[in-house]
Amino acid sequence: MLVSSRTLGDRDPITQHACDGTGLIVDLRGDAPAELSLAGRALEGSGQGIGIQVTGGGGGLHLKGPGAVRAFGVGIQALTGALVAASDVLAAENHGDGFQVAGAGYVITRCEAVRNGHDGFQLRGRDFRVEGNRALENGRRGFVIAGRDAVVGGAAGNEAAGNGRDGLAVHGSGHAVEGAQATANGGPGMRAHVVEGKIKALVAVGNRGKGLRAAGRDLLVSDSQAQENRRGGIDAHGTTVRDGGGNRARDCRVGRPCK
Repeated sequence: MLVSSRTLGDRDPITQHACDGTGLIVDLRGDAPAELSLAGRALEGSGQGIGIQVTGGGGGLHLKGPGAVRAFGVGIQALTGALVAASDVLAAENHGDGFQVAGAGYVITRCEAVRNGHDGFQLRGRDFRVEGNRALENGRRGFVIAGRDAVVGGAAGNEAAGNGRDGLAVHGSGHAVEGAQATANGGPGMRAHVVEGKIKALVAVGNRGKGLRAAGRDLLVSDSQAQENRRGGIDAHGTTVRDGGGNRARDCRVGRPCK
């Protein structure tokens, strides 16, 4: 169990052999923030337990890579709001989800979820930010975003490619999704049901479902493009769904057919 900041090293048992159950539990003490640095190490599991489980405490944990969490039941789980940031961490080949995070104001940047059995990223809460991440070849969805007022993307965007179902599934209110790239997923590139939010600069190519399938209220869709998706391009409908312009697809409807 980790109760304060630490940088993993070659002498730590969890870096020396595969874990039969949960790899590392983080339960911080006191009010100060803490950092767990993987320092290039990989935690390996045996298909059971949780690779890194953040259960609570303190001023919050920053999980810092580079490093990897592989072959557990779930890669990284932080459901109590104790994780404030995760950066440059790979969650790969876990039986269930790669990342499960809930809370307020946390930040997930430059992380990857690859070939996990269920979803790459399961993220919920409020006012969190998700940017520069990649979800590749996961069994179900690349990204699942739920809650309110999340910022998903920006200058670096997020990428979802080759996932078994949706590239991105976004639900809730006030979310701003920008610069997502969804390629060759088994369902829609993005599926969204958002109230008072926006989707901007989505690029959806070669998905088996629609490029974008969205519904909601007071939802703005702009500057997005969908090409070579099996079931159509852009379909966004609902109460006051608005076309912000710049949308391009062979089959394009945002409230009304796109220009």
